[in-house]
Amino acid sequence: MSETPSSSSFIDGKFLITMVLVLGCWLGWQAYMAKKYPQHYQSAEKKTAGASAPAAETAAGDTSGEASNKPDAEQHAGSVGAPEASQQNVQKNVEELLSYEDDMWSFDVSSYGMALKNVHLKKYTDREGKAISFASEPGLALFGSSMVGRRDPIEFTIKKTADLEYVGTAQIDGMKITKILHIDSNNYTVETKLRAENLSDSFTGFVTQFNEKIQPHKGGGFLMPSFEHQEFYVNYDGTDTRTAVVPDQPLVESFIQTKIAAFGSQYFAVAVLDKSPVMAEFKASTLSGENAIATGAITHSLLNKSNQFAVEYVSFAGPKSYEVLKTIDADMTKIVNLGFFNSIAKAVLWLMRTIHAAIGNWGIAIIFLTIIVRIIVLPFNLIGYKQMKAMAKIQPAMKALREKYKSEPQKLNQEMLVLMKDAKANPLGGCLPMFLQIPIFFALYQVIGQSIDLYQAPFMLWIHDLSLKDPYYVLPALMGITMFIQQKITPNTMEPAQQKVMMFMPIFFTFLMVSLPSGLTLYIFVSSVFGVVQQLYFMRDNNPVTVRA
Repeated sequence: MSETPSSSSFIDGKFLITMVLVLGCWLGWQAYMAKKYPQHYQSAEKKTAGASAPAAETAAGDTSGEASNKPDAEQHAGSVGAPEASQQNVQKNVEELLSYEDDMWSFDVSSYGMALKNVHLKKYTDREGKAISFASEPGLALFGSSMVGRRDPIEFTIKKTADLEYVGTAQIDGMKITKILHIDSNNYTVETKLRAENLSDSFTGFVTQFNEKIQPHKGGGFLMPSFEHQEFYVNYDGTDTRTAVVPDQPLVESFIQTKIAAFGSQYFAVAVLDKSPVMAEFKASTLSGENAIATGAITHSLLNKSNQFAVEYVSFAGPKSYEVLKTIDADMTKIVNLGFFNSIAKAVLWLMRTIHAAIGNWGIAIIFLTIIVRIIVLPFNLIGYKQMKAMAKIQPAMKALREKYKSEPQKLNQEMLVLMKDAKANPLGGCLPMFLQIPIFFALYQVIGQSIDLYQAPFMLWIHDLSLKDPYYVLPALMGITMFIQQKITPNTMEPAQQKVMMFMPIFFTFLMVSLPSGLTLYIFVSSVFGVVQQLYFMRDNNPVTVRA
């Protein structure tokens, strides 16, 4: 005997299993993020990764391999082990600043270390409408040069030798030091060549340093960590690592064989890509307090006595754009944290960029992405629906078996398996489509939260920034309503008591999405609407499923 499945509720055993899988993925994601960003979850002591020397000191400890870009060398005053007086540069000249400006950015080149100061990105603003800037406060500078063992930056005489080139020279202890900066505004980089000739006995290498102010940490949403934090990213010795920075937690970490050292926020970063034949070491440190500062120092050490020493690197200060970073170096794209589902996130970003190039609206691009994903999993949804129908049809028989063999669990399981086999019903059949979409969900979350492409990207009406939550919670509410409708029109195989409990799932997901980016909520909402339309279409097929007596 076969029955037409009830359409009173979407929730059945398969959906319950799916929800367990989803929640399991949430918990796994939390564990993964806790491992990646332990400062966001606990006040654990930081450990040195790939250290070339023990980092038992605090962030204000020994900085013999670091340089300060402050003229008065007081950035770490009172806490830094100062070099011998004979090793310090005696600065007698007033700092000279040469300005550079084009359509992309503007900055000053300082005579102290030829560091960049007052870097302003013209095409980007923060959430309050202020221009995005780096090293715009006193005491902050990017990519300044000093000599190992000397606290103060090298004092250069600088000249603009071409539209995109600055050259600085310095005479120290009989040595001639030359630094050349070549600007490429297309990818926000400055190619740097630093050379010392007629080396003195005291010369042991160069240090390149960048420092930035640490911003207050902002909390994340429900079940989700916040992207509104700063972090160090280091590509070293064939691997890479990320370390989140928290204002009240001092940090010291050292790395050998460093290729890329970066520090940045959610959508913007400064970085150094080393291209020197000499192995580079990197030290990341922070100072807590009212004016908390994060410092990165790249050291190139002289290993063999020679008459000259040269290093080369590319400096970057700009948006965390995957496409822009790719033009610098393939490994530079890793500064954009696309998470565990990195490959899927790259594909999602590529597809969205392709759609956006044709349409010009990131919200529409998300809608098309959603439709494409739903079409891809449509065959699996059809299989799952047939499995759910088959399970619904044998519910009376399953209930009878439970009554008949309630005191014989083993026999009951055997009979249940026979019944489901005869009906070609699989209780897990409806889980696969949801399971396939979970990586897309997390990949899109990373893309929205890390890629500059969707930063301040408007959709329509009240949605002015897809990277922020819906200010009026309209999309989360619509999403919850469509999920409820989908439940009501989909076959169920659960007991009435279980159905009542699971009817709270739309409410749960609504509260889950209220604090997440509106672009992600748009994806779930469109997916739910597609699911409702798909279910109405499936319900046109009422062919009975034959069950062997």
